[in-house]
Amino acid sequence: MIGESRPGTAPHRHETWDYWRPSDSHIVELGTVRGLDVALPVHFHEEDQVTFVLSGRRRFVIDGQPFAVAPGQGMHIPARTPHHSLSEPSEIVCINLYTPAGAYAARDLISDLARQWRRVGQIGWPELTTIAEDHRCVAGNIPDPAGTLASTGLWETVAQAAQRAGMSREGFSRRFRKHHGMPPHAFWLLEKLNDARRLLRGGEPIAGVAAETGFADQSHLGRCFRRVFGVTPGRYRAG
Repeated sequence: MIGESRPGTAPHRHETWDYWRPSDSHIVELGTVRGLDVALPVHFHEEDQVTFVLSGRRRFVIDGQPFAVAPGQGMHIPARTPHHSLSEPSEIVCINLYTPAGAYAARDLISDLARQWRRVGQIGWPELTTIAEDHRCVAGNIPDPAGTLASTGLWETVAQAAQRAGMSREGFSRRFRKHHGMPPHAFWLLEKLNDARRLLRGGEPIAGVAAETGFADQSHLGRCFRRVFGVTPGRYRAG
């Protein structure tokens, strides 16, 4: 049953976050979130995120607007949407599904998860993946909402990006922040961290991932990765 431990593992009593990849599904990865300290800073994912709460309450902030998700409810956060989450006064248990952008009918998926939760009071792993795959559309792909302002190649400096866009550094930064909800350097750090997630899922060594994605060293990647995604690169890679 979800909320205890994933198949084949012991419960992680001192860990809030747990990620892994299902082998017989088009889902990119699954995750469980348990505990009180579930706050994460502003970040985004390359995939769509579906969060479904089993107990407690989960709160997100998107574009300055708060959203509260109660037990038996879910929320869809589209790919590349900046958001952050808040800590809670009582323990929460929820599941996250990360799916290719636009590839699953998120609203219908959440409705069926809620129906299963109301019927039996829990969601098992077989039911979760079966329900998800029932709502898979096509190999979705959405346009990059970052647009030309965020398309900076190998994460060039703000000054270089502004010059390439034919704008002043200050004007570029203001326009970027208005459009994306965060300054350029923060956005590009998250781009690097999402690239690191992809490489770690593929089993690449952590030191090599750090070098390839432009971090100073493995420790630098580890600090940034844990702050944004809640787990160390090593634990994430082992999933």
